[in-house]
Amino acid sequence: MPYVLSPLIRPDTPGLWAEGAPYSVEPIYDLCNPAHPPVRYDAHRLAPHSLPHVDAPSHILEDGNDVGSYFTPARLGNLYGPVLLLKLQAPVWQDIASGRHCLVDAAQLRSEIRRATGHESAPDKLILTLADLPTTARGQHDPACALTLAEDAADWLLANPRFDAYLTSWKSTDFQPGSRKRPIHRKLLPRAAVFECLDVAAVPEGRYFLSAFPLPLAGASEAPVCPVLFSFDELAAALAAR
Repeated sequence: MPYVLSPLIRPDTPGLWAEGAPYSVEPIYDLCNPAHPPVRYDAHRLAPHSLPHVDAPSHILEDGNDVGSYFTPARLGNLYGPVLLLKLQAPVWQDIASGRHCLVDAAQLRSEIRRATGHESAPDKLILTLADLPTTARGQHDPACALTLAEDAADWLLANPRFDAYLTSWKSTDFQPGSRKRPIHRKLLPRAAVFECLDVAAVPEGRYFLSAFPLPLAGASEAPVCPVLFSFDELAAALAAR
């Protein structure tokens, strides 16, 4: 079975930022109302940044492209392909006012990749999370436990000319309280898609095939997404059965 990297999204899903509830439902047609067509039909409001989502370059970059740009030949590959799910075994935590922060530098990232894969080559796509993941009561990455790349780690990933997607279980790719700077977003987004808030607690570390297509919202700076991971054995079996 594939691994689905999104929880069920419910109206009581808590917001992670200042936008309030990230999901709400407003009825349009009531199946039992004789004045309505014989259907149940709702309007759904989504605030993607508290849900699994992709950031477009326009989220941070003044002249950046929107979500629609991922559906062009030049960037479609950002949304699918082989990916390494890396679960940090030895995070280094720093106490902060709102909880704690694990800042992963290039040396630690290379070391953890060598442990997981047997070599230090930067992957083409990377999902970063923690082996001992601090979670909320709903099983999601605790927002008080920040997990981000250091700038030299982002530079090391980008030194691989094929690197084109960074995915994280935490709610953001940067942690810069009190600052307007978002250095990791700015480094990654010109080339790599950025996915946040992924539900990976139950997924074993390893290599997978990723499919992570967002809603193709023209003009949007972010969009909800339901990423799916397939094992290569699963894909091979499916192809062999054809």
